[in-house]
Amino acid sequence: MAEPRLIEQLHRTAFQNGIPALHHYEKFNSEYLATTLRDHTIHCSNPANLNDPWDCKPAFDPHALDDPEVLEREMAWRTPHPAKHLWEEQMRADPDARVQFMLEASKSIQAMVAERRIYCLTPKADNVLMWSHYADNHRGICLVFGVADNPLFRTASEVVYRKEYPHWVPCDINDRPGLVMELILSKSCDWSYEEEYRLVSVRTSDLSNFQQLHGDFFRLPRGALKAIIMGCEADHKNIGAFIRELAPDLPIKKAVRSPDLYTLDIVDFPS
Repeated sequence: MAEPRLIEQLHRTAFQNGIPALHHYEKFNSEYLATTLRDHTIHCSNPANLNDPWDCKPAFDPHALDDPEVLEREMAWRTPHPAKHLWEEQMRADPDARVQFMLEASKSIQAMVAERRIYCLTPKADNVLMWSHYADNHRGICLVFGVADNPLFRTASEVVYRKEYPHWVPCDINDRPGLVMELILSKSCDWSYEEEYRLVSVRTSDLSNFQQLHGDFFRLPRGALKAIIMGCEADHKNIGAFIRELAPDLPIKKAVRSPDLYTLDIVDFPS
């Protein structure tokens, strides 16, 4: 199990890492894009709908409490109540009860995570796989956001990629509630090519906090959106005209296939 001190050091922000811009790939959806350009908001993802079956769906090892030391630690932080000793006796004696307890705890933490909303980003504007997976096979767009002068995107936290699944038990989350963010910001190393950063919603009454949700949307700070890139297979003429109608001063770029390499070049889209 990772030490809490180490966990706190794992997730640096894009600003701390000196990232100048972050990118969000998406299918061209005129309604969503109009909302972004006109209302200065971005639509966030529900963690329950992500394409990775482990991502934001934390599950405790159902047999973790078979270790007597772990079981005693788990029982120690439970709030005393008149029937607690009966529950403890059952947990010590009944392996099936321990498994059921861990399964229910997994459902609870998954429900907690599902209340959040996330917005996925990367420093890369030219990743061929990401254009394929998230931008409608290169027919979509990529939104470009500044970081240094941006109170929302400065907070985007890097995802840590792991080979082994984290081995936590419920009392770890109780002792350090910040571990919920660790659950949201940990993925399999199979996804490391994305170099992902995430914006994660927070519960707050501070209306000036840009990480507060408005429905399923984040409000964009003024000047946050720096440019839009169209995919190499996109309908450049019509998408470009759509963007210019709603945001005439916003720079537009397009991805083009390199003539001699399996790479994409990002070039200006002519006015």
